[in-house]
Amino acid sequence: MEQTARERALVHVPAVPRPGYALVKRVLDIAVSGFSLVVLSPLLLLAGLAIFIDSGLPILYSGERVGLSGRPIRVHKFRSMRDGSHHHLEELLTADEELRLEYGERRKLREDPRRTPVGALLRRTSLDELPQLLNVLVGEMSLVGPRPYFPREMTERPEAVEILAVRPGITGLWQVNGRSDRTFEERLAYDLEYVQARSLWLDVRIMFRTIGAVVSGRGAY
Repeated sequence: MEQTARERALVHVPAVPRPGYALVKRVLDIAVSGFSLVVLSPLLLLAGLAIFIDSGLPILYSGERVGLSGRPIRVHKFRSMRDGSHHHLEELLTADEELRLEYGERRKLREDPRRTPVGALLRRTSLDELPQLLNVLVGEMSLVGPRPYFPREMTERPEAVEILAVRPGITGLWQVNGRSDRTFEERLAYDLEYVQARSLWLDVRIMFRTIGAVVSGRGAY
């Protein structure tokens, strides 16, 4: 019987990155994120203006996530939901069992009623993720790595020690293998698999595959 991604990840013997991998990866993170912020600045301003016209301030959403070695970080995104909508999530899930089951499986909702019209467009095109280049530039995140988790998602998880041993990334194996179409358990398995097999060659492959994933829009919601 074919192993699931989670089973493959859990029995995989962790690979030791080549000497200098961390240094080269960090240099690339700084160079690419800094260059991208300059080149994409008109697009960043346009996205911010669209959010302001559509739903006012704030333009950015900064949420607490778990970073390297379990340290808390604030991850920045363009706001795609109505301001304060996180306070209404529990009420929404309580009122609709189908939504509650979907959120429990994927930690996301395909048709989230809290999303603004501009926010829905930003999600489909992944433009909402661009402010995370600031997180990369200051060293809180990397271009490639496990997606940053909410603190509650890492509580008492056997995978937490390995996943939190590297910087979270803007993109990774989960994003190029279905993204939100995958269950939360599959996301954990892909992130663990990345940590155990990480290398510069794998990072480069993921970055190129990310372009295709963004263009196709698969799993982006």
